[in-house]
Amino acid sequence: MKKKKFCCCWDLEGPISITDFAAELASKLSEKTKFKLLKFKMSQFFTMISNYDDYLIDIPGVKESLNIPEYQPGDTLRLIAPLYISFFNESEMVDFAKKKIGLLPGCKELMKILAIDWNIFIISTSYSQFAYTVAEELNIPKDHIYCTKLNINQLKEGLKDINNNIDILVQDIFRKYLSKNSNLKFVIEDLNRFFWKNQQSDYIAVMNEIKVVGGKRKEAAIEDISKRTKIPISEIIALGDSITDINMLERVKKEGGISISFNGNKFTIPRANVAVTTSNSLGLLPIFQQKQNIEQFLTKWEACFKDFQSDKKKINDSLISKETKKIFLKYNFLPEFYNLTNRSEDQLNKIILSQEKMRKSVRGWAGNLG
Repeated sequence: MKKKKFCCCWDLEGPISITDFAAELASKLSEKTKFKLLKFKMSQFFTMISNYDDYLIDIPGVKESLNIPEYQPGDTLRLIAPLYISFFNESEMVDFAKKKIGLLPGCKELMKILAIDWNIFIISTSYSQFAYTVAEELNIPKDHIYCTKLNINQLKEGLKDINNNIDILVQDIFRKYLSKNSNLKFVIEDLNRFFWKNQQSDYIAVMNEIKVVGGKRKEAAIEDISKRTKIPISEIIALGDSITDINMLERVKKEGGISISFNGNKFTIPRANVAVTTSNSLGLLPIFQQKQNIEQFLTKWEACFKDFQSDKKKINDSLISKETKKIFLKYNFLPEFYNLTNRSEDQLNKIILSQEKMRKSVRGWAGNLG
């Protein structure tokens, strides 16, 4: 690894790509004749599983009552993986990933600029087929990617008999969910029983082989990256936008690094110390450029932001570089920056609303997922 001065760690889906790859894969299931799924809108099935994931993480005591203390945010991808393994082969997954890269505007240019002085790492819950495809597009080395490894060929061997499991999960539980106006509470006990009290099935056996890089596993990745680069966590910039990033963001914040909620939501704002809301990745440039004086920069930016909104030409050249100002003018956007330290609840709620609005704007229906 080439030694560089700085280190940044990115969640993939949200801060880099607008795509939620697992959600897009779910939509594609509706095209398959196998297991009679043609009549179902499987994107809604993914939403049900994603909301169930939020329930397991959000409600105190649930994991303990189900005896799954190791369950982490983002394990949605573990719950649904046997479906994908059964339906798709490796080449199909990679080909689909290439079609769905979906980089946020300005991302490629930003990564090219950062690559000069920064070690860039991706820490993602996303399946390896998607994470490696995006990384290759951005010229980020494969060994800088921490993601959910999905060895389809090997795992397929364990899925000899899942027809009955698919019938229960889709034909019974999902159909019931839809009949109850997509209200999760009516199927929670059914899902609990399927995933945690049916450990002998092929479906569950394969599910349990998958380790999703989310929650505390993202925090562990930060620790590993710090050791590899010999850059302390206090000097790292971490960027995330969802519930899977909360441990990573919280750890970097605790250590005194820059922890960014990037077009985030109610889960990331309380765990970060900086909020960045932008439609273009190049809006992050001032954060990287002002790393050593971040608090002073944020204070000045917030104080002048309304003036900048009325006329971007009013941005003081001493606040951001002339090149960055030209970028904002050229692409006609203006990022919002907030120091999240010592904010009132009302202030934080306003920032959350602003971030979630941008999140949904740039990511479409995937922006509604936790």
